[in-house]
Amino acid sequence: MTGGATVGNYDPTYAMMSAYLDLPGIMAAILVSDQGLVINSARKEDVDTDTVSALVVDIVAAAQRFGRESRSGILDTLTIEFEGLNLVLAPFGTDCMLALVGHPGAFSSGES
Repeated sequence: MTGGATVGNYDPTYAMMSAYLDLPGIMAAILVSDQGLVINSARKEDVDTDTVSALVVDIVAAAQRFGRESRSGILDTLTIEFEGLNLVLAPFGTDCMLALVGHPGAFSSGES
């Protein structure tokens, strides 16, 4: 699903999302609404962007609540590493977030 303003066949939001696919190990970049809906996405591998979007909203809400209640501040970036994939979640404006879906180790610096 894509959205946003287009000029001719050019969608600047999609262009921005697809630029993340140039990063090593990135499978998808998803712009997610605060309701868990896909605003726009780009992917180079099979990723269920609708499911990812629906699920990450709760994760980010819990992390933001932790920041408030622990007086740790505003959430900057949340990285989650699973056995089968990695996620980077970051607020992207006041009502949406960026979700980057990558292969395991995609966001590691390689340093121990």
